[in-house]
Amino acid sequence: MLYSSPEAFLGHVLDTVRPYLDRLVLIGGFAVRLYEHHPRAMPMATQILRTFDADLATPLHLPIRGCPLSELAEAAGLQREYRGDHTPPVMKFVVAAPPGGSEGEETYSLEFLTPLTGPPADRAGRTPVTADVQTGLTAQRLRYLDLLLVAPWEVTLTAFPGLDAQHGPLTVRIPHPGYFMVQKLLITGERTHADRRAKDLAYVYQVASLFRRELPALAAEVRTAMGGVAGWRAWLARARRQGEVLFASPNASGVTAAHRILTAELAGQGAEVPEPTMIHAGVRLFLNGL
Repeated sequence: MLYSSPEAFLGHVLDTVRPYLDRLVLIGGFAVRLYEHHPRAMPMATQILRTFDADLATPLHLPIRGCPLSELAEAAGLQREYRGDHTPPVMKFVVAAPPGGSEGEETYSLEFLTPLTGPPADRAGRTPVTADVQTGLTAQRLRYLDLLLVAPWEVTLTAFPGLDAQHGPLTVRIPHPGYFMVQKLLITGERTHADRRAKDLAYVYQVASLFRRELPALAAEVRTAMGGVAGWRAWLARARRQGEVLFASPNASGVTAAHRILTAELAGQGAEVPEPTMIHAGVRLFLNGL
């Protein structure tokens, strides 16, 4: 199946998992795309970075409602793909044809993710990478992901590419923007792929830009909530340290990395690219309240 745009693929995915949307949270790059639809967001002068991967966060145990999610995905034209040698293996649902039908282009994918809680390894020294969250559905377990399930926001989509108009409006849960930015700061310290790390930092800036009028309030909400949970206080301190280093100045490594990714994608589309001073100032406004 071919899609006219990443948004059309997202709309198709959301329509497919509609029965479970009140338990799932859309995360990753597509969440940033949907932040634009939230009434508290402000218009941006530039474009949201593109993504071809739909990531849905799920609780560790997801009761079946009529039809398992894996069957819904396959009925919608998505194929299971297994990666790695974990037990169970990492599962993704992919579209066989790449965007536009050209060889070498990225393939659209859907993946389910669930929090990694508890110790980093079991008694045998193995890290629990995956979990069966539902019959026939494996989710990858990630540290810090539980932050994205806390107090999620909602957006209601009426007209959106890929949605079946006959099904009516669709309400999607997306992460609280403050938790989204904190989680991105935390995972950048564990990223080994430079471009993924840079894209995470670019997303931090873009979310900060979308909610620039509310950054002190969002930071205060996160600071208060995380400060009241023993384990999360350490995460909050780590996120602050990461942010202080990465966004210390317009020449800091995080600002430079975010600017590189934004330039590479947006300049080629003729879109405005924010200056390093703007990236620094936008993220600092959030960090100063954290």
